[in-house]
Amino acid sequence: MRHFTFPLLLLIALLAYACSPTRPAVEPGVEETLTVPAGVDSLTAAEAKKLADESFVSVDAELRAERLKEQAQAYRAESDTLWHYLELEHADEHDVSERDNLEAIEAFNEAAEYIRDIDELQRTADVEDGRMLREYGRLVDQAINSFEEALRLNPFDSEVRLWLGQLYGIKASRLNEQQEHKKAIEVLEKLVRLEKGEHVVYYALAENYFSLENYKIAAENFDRAIQTLRDVVTLSDYYAEHGAMSRRDSTNLFIYTYYKGVSHLNLYDTPSALVIFDEAMTLALTEEDKQSVQSEIDFINWDSGNIRASMEREYIVNELVNQGRLEEAERRFSELMRNLRSQKARDEIDWRLGVVEYQNGKEAQAAERLFQLVKRSETNHEGLPVDPDYMRYFNDYGLICFNLGQSYLADRDRRNALKYFMQSSKISWRNRARANLQIANILSNNVEESITYAYLAEEESNSLNEQDRRALYSLLTDLHRRNGDMDQARRYHQIWRGI
Repeated sequence: MRHFTFPLLLLIALLAYACSPTRPAVEPGVEETLTVPAGVDSLTAAEAKKLADESFVSVDAELRAERLKEQAQAYRAESDTLWHYLELEHADEHDVSERDNLEAIEAFNEAAEYIRDIDELQRTADVEDGRMLREYGRLVDQAINSFEEALRLNPFDSEVRLWLGQLYGIKASRLNEQQEHKKAIEVLEKLVRLEKGEHVVYYALAENYFSLENYKIAAENFDRAIQTLRDVVTLSDYYAEHGAMSRRDSTNLFIYTYYKGVSHLNLYDTPSALVIFDEAMTLALTEEDKQSVQSEIDFINWDSGNIRASMEREYIVNELVNQGRLEEAERRFSELMRNLRSQKARDEIDWRLGVVEYQNGKEAQAAERLFQLVKRSETNHEGLPVDPDYMRYFNDYGLICFNLGQSYLADRDRRNALKYFMQSSKISWRNRARANLQIANILSNNVEESITYAYLAEEESNSLNEQDRRALYSLLTDLHRRNGDMDQARRYHQIWRGI
């Protein structure tokens, strides 16, 4: 399932509501029969063999990345006696003394100050940091304790009930305490019967059901929040004066609609989710809001509306690949491939599977997979993919071929190294100049051919680092000197000295 953090913006809106009135070696010199390694076409292999026969007398790189994620454990405060007061719905409001009522107001205002401190902490610090997380928990608990005290003093204050429900939800979401969501729902379900005209109560209730993955009821309450907001907005002073919603109400309407769409997404209800997100797009007030909506639409449409496939892709990438669980990721990518609808989605998973295979030490298998992917991709006259999303496939295929070439070169197998470097140089990828430079180095005994590839590297020298550029111009200087072209040798020597 997809999980979301609900916006603090609405928390501030709630505060306003509550506080206002309103990422075999070959021996040198031994003749080699033509072999075509995986991922290299036969014409390239033959071309490389011919050049090797003319030029020769006679790292291993792994892309393993493990990311460790620390889970913060947080404490929870018990407040069993609160529930007695939460049940006092039908008591006589006049049983509250004037003094208790004043003390309740003081406790409420104290809690509101803690909420402002929480807001400040969220805006200025990384709450996922262990120390900050503990401080966050302390502030939430202090706010809850103050609101609880306010409710003990005045069990009839609906604003305090709303805040308690909201804060239980905040604590549950931030500190992974699901029981707090259940507490929040219990409070809010009672409150919503008393405050039917408050859209923020429906939103808070929807948020807690969503966090418990009860997406159906969450969607229903987001919808109630939308309808209630639309119904009551005409009663506001702002609407009376301007004939339109205030920015705060418009923002809340967008948020409710957006998360209603997210709820339907988690229900795998493609048609409804797309309709709702289309509506949310019309309600978005900022470019950032529009980008958020478009991201959800793109997520749904990644495999022609196959939300389950989109969910599985997201899980494999975030929870398996990014956590270094690569063998499981390889297995699940293979399984996902069988359940995809669109060719573009299959191409992306083919690429991701190839990268994971490479990371799992299956270099030849990965090279062959990406070779076939790049081979079937549509390209323009420059050899670049027509679809810009495919550029990453070309980059990774070029890099894998280059790394395989480096690995063979480290083993002094220059023939196979040349094949992979040449294959890499035939792909339009961001570091192709490095492949051409390595070919020029390998073929340095064949001056004319070496110069040809050095020139190709020079054409894209802007992609080389300083060390590689110095190596390139040093090589060009030496090649032209050996070729008897002293003017060119001097020119490249000057360029080399200027780097």
